[in-house]
Amino acid sequence: MGLFSSRSAYSLGVDFGTQSIKAVELRSVKGKAHLSNYATVNVTDLKEVPSEYNDDYTKRLSGALAALFTQMKPKTKRAVVSIPSFNGLVVIVDFPRMREKDIASAIKFESRKYIPASLDEVNVSWEILEETEEEKAKPTMKVLLVAAPKSEVQYYDGLFQGTGIQIDSLELEAFSIVRAVVGGTQGRFVVVDIGARTTSVILVQDGVVHMSRSVDVGGADVTTAIMEGLNISYDRARTLKEGGENFFTGPTRVNFASLGAIANEVKRVLDTQRSNVVDSLVLSGGGAQLVGIDEYFSQTAHVHVVKGNPLSRVVYDPTMSGFLPDRAVSFTVAIGLALRDSEVNSE
Repeated sequence: MGLFSSRSAYSLGVDFGTQSIKAVELRSVKGKAHLSNYATVNVTDLKEVPSEYNDDYTKRLSGALAALFTQMKPKTKRAVVSIPSFNGLVVIVDFPRMREKDIASAIKFESRKYIPASLDEVNVSWEILEETEEEKAKPTMKVLLVAAPKSEVQYYDGLFQGTGIQIDSLELEAFSIVRAVVGGTQGRFVVVDIGARTTSVILVQDGVVHMSRSVDVGGADVTTAIMEGLNISYDRARTLKEGGENFFTGPTRVNFASLGAIANEVKRVLDTQRSNVVDSLVLSGGGAQLVGIDEYFSQTAHVHVVKGNPLSRVVYDPTMSGFLPDRAVSFTVAIGLALRDSEVNSE
């Protein structure tokens, strides 16, 4: 679900990560999404970890974005852009049954209970969730509320000024992640997306996001644990991690407190539900590439674990320079964004 949107022949997704900006362009061919183009630009040298939006950093980030588009030369001039999930709100609310045209005014009243800010300061979108015949007989219906600060919209609009590309829609990245690795698959899943600095834990039912939480740990914390556990440099630790070393077994075994924090958050999410049974825990993001991480979560969370494949709904040329399946996981959000406005069946 986006905050505002339209549709074009080519679809472009842009993901602002803490270490890089990633973009993916898809083209619809006979109802299938084809990978047309992609690009990435490193932004770690702009500012270590941006704690606030300042003019100098914003200008440099906008310049990096313009350089990415110059490199990429996208066919479309409109983009779908992600907002970090921790900057938004996702909640499912029980509403008394009413006509759809009456819900808009009811949303304004009900959302005040969940949004810790003036409604004048946020963009709110909503969707009535599909129901079974049994649910339709109940006096209430479930409505998905999504909110994000208007300041975020203005900030990203500013970044795109002068790049030649306009923002077509904004979307909380939790929805993009789910679209890329789960799609409309029927069932109940927990998606764990491990980024460089933060991890999203997302509960999904039949393709619909029911809850999204963020944990302030990620791949960088994993690298730090390897560095400290083996008493080596950070760069050496990153090289070993990316080289396929298994740090869960053998002589290079490392204690990952950060992964324990993620596993605990998964447990908390499931404990909030009437049933904590899920079909699978789906790992995604760059951190999902760590060898042995699927076995780790299988043992600690006591669930079936699979690694999400963001290319499962995309046709791509395996000879395309640099875009191998193991690298594609880092483009999960960008692919999910592009799939949102792609005229394809992403089930």
